[in-house]
Amino acid sequence: MKTIASAISDRGLKREGNEDQYLIDESLGLYLVCDGMGGHAAGEIAAERAIAFAAEYISDNSDAIESASQSPEGFYRVLKIAEEAVQNASQELHLLSKSNIEFAGMGTTMTLLLIVENKAVMAHVGDSRLYLMRDGDIHQLSVDHTLANEMYLSGGMTREEAQASRYQHVLTRSIGAHEFVPVDTLLFDLIPGDRFLLCSDGLSNYFSDTAVVASLLSEPEIISHPGLLVDFANHSGGSDNITAVLVDTQPDTSDPPESNTNTKAKLQCLGNTFLGSRLSVRRLIHLLSIATTIHCNAGKEILSRGEKSRGLIVVLKGRFRVDDDDIIESELTEGDSFGASSLVMPVESETILTALEPSQVLLIDRRKFHSLTRRLPRLGNALLRNLARHLSEQLAMRGRGRSFNMDDTGPLP
Repeated sequence: MKTIASAISDRGLKREGNEDQYLIDESLGLYLVCDGMGGHAAGEIAAERAIAFAAEYISDNSDAIESASQSPEGFYRVLKIAEEAVQNASQELHLLSKSNIEFAGMGTTMTLLLIVENKAVMAHVGDSRLYLMRDGDIHQLSVDHTLANEMYLSGGMTREEAQASRYQHVLTRSIGAHEFVPVDTLLFDLIPGDRFLLCSDGLSNYFSDTAVVASLLSEPEIISHPGLLVDFANHSGGSDNITAVLVDTQPDTSDPPESNTNTKAKLQCLGNTFLGSRLSVRRLIHLLSIATTIHCNAGKEILSRGEKSRGLIVVLKGRFRVDDDDIIESELTEGDSFGASSLVMPVESETILTALEPSQVLLIDRRKFHSLTRRLPRLGNALLRNLARHLSEQLAMRGRGRSFNMDDTGPLP
């Protein structure tokens, strides 16, 4: 995947200095925005040093990053490296803040985007933001680590109350405040034409809704004229420093021609399942990151009688015959799922699933599913709620119609 990037930073209309910093390193595929805080010049130094610490860590691990596609777990290693880079920046900045009384209380946000081949990795702490524009739609991939947003997410405030709250800019996570900080991470496939915006809150404060972001990022000249974003923020009040990094993706001759379609199809397919019901694109990307694509030739048994199901099977393409004691030669087709109960516990299958034609499925492995729900509790709650609702509906339907098979969660009779 080829990229084109541009950036701009401005002190705004109300601040004497600029405590924002950014980095574009296209040799590493690395893009960073930091919004520093602290007395005197400590905020500026915090942002500058945090970027240097993170970039150095990424550079030191560039061999592992460049060889990611050579092993099945390679890109998950890249995800871990990005997380470690942010952790390292927090540790080093924390030590620096302890070394000089003038640096006491220094800290910064950090939003990192790392592009490797046709994959992207986000690592994020604070309230700077990462937006993705895909097919004209805007998706905020980062979550604001502020007290107001935490209260909104926990049900203590409405969205409107959170936006007007005095706690809107009180950070619950930052780089340097503590030696260790939880880092939000995300690994996902790129599609040619994806456009990213990394920005400090001096810009995002004026995004009343995603339509405003879409209008700005849809400007044909926005990549070559990022100053349009500064103009927008200053015309809206310019109350804080304003920093924006824009990244455009373009197809490379080495990219598989079907990768664009596959990524869209997988996200759409997951979104149409019971498990992906009402999930945002950001959450669907998390779910897709634990799914394995399996290709099946005609006649292949993807699940045999007596075999323990590994997890949820979602038909991405093709048709499968379902054989068990109750259903003879029923079919699963595109979008159907099977084995939902296997996400809860290992289940010995009483069913045979056989591909009737060249087909593809997504397998959501039980262990990876459990790991995801533990790592991201709010997403986990949504997934488990969807799973519980689905299993309850299946139990009720089969209680009325026929005996209930814990492994049979495909189409209803």
